[in-house]
Amino acid sequence: MRSKNIPDYKSAFRIWHSHRLLWLIGIILMILVVLAPIFVMFKYSISDRSTVVTGGMPIPLWPYHPTIEQFQGLATMDTFISSAFASMKVALLSVIISLVIGTPAAYALVRYRFPGIMVLATLLISVRFFPDIVSVVPIVETFMKLGLVNTVLGVAMAHSLLSTPYVIFIAMGVFETIPKDLDEQAQILGASKLYSFTRIILPVALPGLAAAAIYVFLLSWDEFIFAYFLLAFGDLSTLPVLLQKILSWTPQHNLLAAISVMLSIPVIIFTFMVQKYMQTGATAGAVK
Repeated sequence: MRSKNIPDYKSAFRIWHSHRLLWLIGIILMILVVLAPIFVMFKYSISDRSTVVTGGMPIPLWPYHPTIEQFQGLATMDTFISSAFASMKVALLSVIISLVIGTPAAYALVRYRFPGIMVLATLLISVRFFPDIVSVVPIVETFMKLGLVNTVLGVAMAHSLLSTPYVIFIAMGVFETIPKDLDEQAQILGASKLYSFTRIILPVALPGLAAAAIYVFLLSWDEFIFAYFLLAFGDLSTLPVLLQKILSWTPQHNLLAAISVMLSIPVIIFTFMVQKYMQTGATAGAVK
């Protein structure tokens, strides 16, 4: 008989192997869940008319005759090109405004303690507790008085109102991980508070701020409600607003998929560009 004190290595190996198999199956399922919509979107974007309009027959897994005519049509569509440039300007300007306002605010909330600081931080974050449709009417009315309707700056400022609380929240977490000794040592050596903030603290905080920049870019690039109401009285449109106009005449799925692919490409490019600066910031922080 097997002694109770001797471990059963075969049973332990079978349990470990079964757990590893379950983890592997779970990972494969998650990858499929993520990649399936991307595959469907890309498949439709290169599909010809016979693949989309099947006359009641099942849609094939792969297009009968793959084509890029939808992308060629978008590349020659003046409204799409102008809307793409407008969306890019709005997103980049929103990133700049949000970081310029949110980063010093977060630094002040973390470094300078004063009574009611947690109440103030909570109030700043609580702005995002309200749905966008509640605040869009007063913002549009105010921007109409300021002459910011139908302008890239107006939409970027509206998007900054949405994203700045998130930037403050993210940047506060970043600055809390940076020792206060860096500020004090720089000031002892004669550096001003502004110099120590811009030359010492910001390079160390750059990776976290880069993550905030990605989030702001994604929020602005995909935002629809504020862009729709602020651009409803002119010819300027962002890509989400243009997509809503195209949906009004019920286009085919391949055109919508091609637009979706074109909407995704700038986000991917911007993310890779910012990741490079995240690595640079991490190296600069280590040197400091």
